[in-house]
Amino acid sequence: MEIDFIIYILFLSSIGFIISFIGGMVGLVLGIIRLPFILSTGLSVTESVGTNIGVSTLGAITAAIQHIRNKNISFTIFIIMALTGAIGAFYGASLTKYVQINYMLILIGVIISYESCILLIKNNNKNKKIIKKLLNINEKSIRLKNDYYEIFLQSIIGFLVGMLGGLVGLVLGSIRLPAMIKILKTEPKIAVGTNMLISSVMGISGFIGHIISDEFNLLYLIVLGPSAMIGGFVGAKYTNRLSPTKLKKLIGIVLAIVAVTIFISAIKNFSFLFIHN
Repeated sequence: MEIDFIIYILFLSSIGFIISFIGGMVGLVLGIIRLPFILSTGLSVTESVGTNIGVSTLGAITAAIQHIRNKNISFTIFIIMALTGAIGAFYGASLTKYVQINYMLILIGVIISYESCILLIKNNNKNKKIIKKLLNINEKSIRLKNDYYEIFLQSIIGFLVGMLGGLVGLVLGSIRLPAMIKILKTEPKIAVGTNMLISSVMGISGFIGHIISDEFNLLYLIVLGPSAMIGGFVGAKYTNRLSPTKLKKLIGIVLAIVAVTIFISAIKNFSFLFIHN
């Protein structure tokens, strides 16, 4: 019996390492993918969620440290989106009782699916470059960046993602990251590192709440935490080895998997409610 338990723990640790490795590389916590494996241990839903957030946060912290070392962080974007995200999450959490979580999960799944497709679809950059050369237009002059406008966009995205995350109890870096790349026009590796740092801070905040409520399992946190930390740290090393195009493709593929996982979760919840009504 003890041997079976050890083998199962090793299996969970291996899965956790792989999830954190991929997450560290693409800037996503991927707790939504890890959660079903923790639920399979037999822990209650509240304990599983709390433990999952703890494990995800540990992996996110080490990945963020590596991204800081690799200079993949925009501290300006981090401060603005972390603050507005925290405010949004607090507001969203207070509205949870007024919304149907399953419908919100489907909405989140649709948003992530759309963002995944956007990242996977190739843009015809060659034609754009030719036109710019012919017109002798500098790319920077086209954007005409306005600092106040940038801060406004970062604040709105941070708040809305935070509020949506607060409604369903997720960090939702899977929505924030592609928004940073496509809307804020952030360099992919910088978006990856910054998103991971934001997720780690929000994860710490969420996990503290579970600690106060005693909604986590210390044994599984101790067992699964180290593999997540190593996976996140090692995975983050590989971010700079990928070209921006390949990194965006990989993010798109991972987002597609996240979207499918969320849809499955929503369908299971609908089935549960249907059976018990």
